[in-house]
Amino acid sequence: MTESILGNEWYSERYFFKNVATSFKIKSVLHSEQSKYQKIDVLDTFALGRLLLLDGKTMVSDKDEFVYHEVMGHIPAMIHPKLKNVLIIGGGDGGIVREFVKHPEIERIDLVEIDERVIEVSKTFFPDCTSGLTDPRVNVLPQDGVEYIKTHKNFFDVIIIDSTDPEDFAAGLFTQEFYHHVYEALTENGIMMAQTENPLYDEYGIKSFYDNLRNVYPVVKSFTGPMLIYPGVFWTFAYASKGLLPTQFNESKIPFMSMLEKKLKWYNMDWHKGAFNLSNIHKSVTGC
Repeated sequence: MTESILGNEWYSERYFFKNVATSFKIKSVLHSEQSKYQKIDVLDTFALGRLLLLDGKTMVSDKDEFVYHEVMGHIPAMIHPKLKNVLIIGGGDGGIVREFVKHPEIERIDLVEIDERVIEVSKTFFPDCTSGLTDPRVNVLPQDGVEYIKTHKNFFDVIIIDSTDPEDFAAGLFTQEFYHHVYEALTENGIMMAQTENPLYDEYGIKSFYDNLRNVYPVVKSFTGPMLIYPGVFWTFAYASKGLLPTQFNESKIPFMSMLEKKLKWYNMDWHKGAFNLSNIHKSVTGC
């Protein structure tokens, strides 16, 4: 990937079976390396600020990272009645951790990222995202999340799957077997959330993700948020739980969130309530 970026004025990511592309005008290449698991690049762009690529795919940008991280952190935090233990699988950029540490009732946050280099590179180039990693409640664990989840039963109240596309070592994070291990690791009122790609450019068979979830969880819902750097901008997320509905607010959290949401860039409770109202195409693709 280094050779294809260095010396070029634009970086383009191709997707939907390489029939569509999104391009970003580059100021400079800030970092490039091959880790044990993947190619890691950081670009400085004119429109997005700093942009993190993993194996040539856009992951995080200064411009829009808050959307993804805020919805993944604050939706389950507003629903769970006794949120103490949180697990994040993937998410080495630290953005979701940053949002969870804003909730004082949480006692433990485990960040399990298979590629330690993603964490270290993010600390250098995305310090705002990684700012929560120094919180004493956070445990940073450079391990395989698929294996880690098998070692816990009835322990985590919320589990977030912050994965790349369902390819290579990340493919195992979208299977029914993995979702079952997540279910077993969750407490009685447990909630799981994951990113589930773009329904208009359905390159990976999104309905299969949701079918796998429905075979394990009694509650499976979907919602969307705009991600400028992801294919097609229109991005979906899965919410699955052992019983809690995604708009069933924990009433005791409303005063706290009323204050916190004033400091956030995307999430607020009004948006949360409406996010799970789906278009027809979203319903048909996800089966929700």
